[in-house]
Amino acid sequence: MMRIQKFIIPVVLCAIAFSGLAQENILEQYIDEALESNITLKQKTFSYEKSLEALKEAKRMFLPTLSLEAKYTRAQGGRTVVVPFGEMMNPAYDNLDIINQSMGATNPGYPDIPTYPDIEDYTLNFIREKEQETRLQLQMPVFNSAIIHNHQIKKELADVEKINVDIYKRELVKEVKTAYINYLRTQQVVEVYSNSLEVTKENLRNTSSLFENDKVTIDEVYAAKAKVKEMEKELSNAQNEQTMAGAYLNFLMNRDLNAEIEIQRPDEIIISSYQLESLKNQALQSREELKQLDKNMEINLQKIKMEKGAALPEVSLGATYGYQGEKYSFTADDDFAQAGVFLSWDIFSSGQRKAKISQAKIDMKIAIEKKRETEKQVQLEVMNTYYNLQTSLEGIGLAKEELENYKKTFQLVNKKYQNGMANHLELANALNNEVNAENKLILARYDYYISQIVLERITSAYQFETK
Repeated sequence: MMRIQKFIIPVVLCAIAFSGLAQENILEQYIDEALESNITLKQKTFSYEKSLEALKEAKRMFLPTLSLEAKYTRAQGGRTVVVPFGEMMNPAYDNLDIINQSMGATNPGYPDIPTYPDIEDYTLNFIREKEQETRLQLQMPVFNSAIIHNHQIKKELADVEKINVDIYKRELVKEVKTAYINYLRTQQVVEVYSNSLEVTKENLRNTSSLFENDKVTIDEVYAAKAKVKEMEKELSNAQNEQTMAGAYLNFLMNRDLNAEIEIQRPDEIIISSYQLESLKNQALQSREELKQLDKNMEINLQKIKMEKGAALPEVSLGATYGYQGEKYSFTADDDFAQAGVFLSWDIFSSGQRKAKISQAKIDMKIAIEKKRETEKQVQLEVMNTYYNLQTSLEGIGLAKEELENYKKTFQLVNKKYQNGMANHLELANALNNEVNAENKLILARYDYYISQIVLERITSAYQFETK
């Protein structure tokens, strides 16, 4: 049988089958609850939602923007220009005054003309002492390579965040399944030690009865009592382990750590035959981590295009309408308007652009090599789990045979002990061997279930419900 099993890989790529056909699968309920309530998953979902908002921002950079801008300034000093009105006009006024006085003296009918005043030079300030400007400014890009590629990068980054959510969902499903399997394992271990404790107590009663009938010495009674205490300690440790296993499962579901967990044992092991190469191909086609690396390469490609596009001109439209003056006055005499086309073109950058393009190309090479490395790692994970499943199944068979032998050994030693043909040490050793064999079988079975869960995870075989 073992030789045949070496050529059969026991894999169940769907959810582990649990008993109780009429009862809804408890494990699936717990998975749904974790996917709904897990704290870390919520944080990753928020990161994805944030990336969607960043994508909306990138889209809206193609649209026009309208802004209201206002300023009011008070100034003192600055450059000035003197306009020589006095130098130009005062000599002429002086001559006119002389003519008027002369004409008035010689001609009695000449009108009395007042003397012209002296005119001072005018000082013109380049900075006005008081100034206000209130305007509406409209801008719209016509062609901008950076905006175009930035939008593509934000789109790919949003996809990366979405894949991050999916990756954690798969990891969360694996963790919930593993935690539930571990809880079931600890629950069975508790049962084993509980049953063993009852056996040791029964042996203590029998040993005490034999001592009272002078068939054994007092040291046998002490040994039996010590064995009871030993089993009580092992039972307490097993119960503590079960409590912590349940607390971790509740933590994953964001429930009270002491919340009750329903028990639903898995069905018998299902053996299915799968080819190693087909499992590798499935993993390479389905793993979100590889899809994420593809997205990273696309991001690097857009960065290269963005740096190359920096050599192209940027063209935009603009319009302004507002009011300006030394005081706030919104009349037709105070308003102004402007409209135009704006061009910006970096013709020469001293090789900076070329260096940035080279950096982006190197990032692309790193991303390509990273994907190749990850593909190898994925295949290695599949191989490791594939052979672990084979070993686990063989371990179950060996553990069953070992347990059957130790059960028969304990039954024989127990009969000898009851008949005074074996001492308590032999009985204790036989019981220890049986308990250890039971624990080995439990561990082997649940290790197998966990290996199934791991293979399901690394091949991305779990199917999420569409809601």
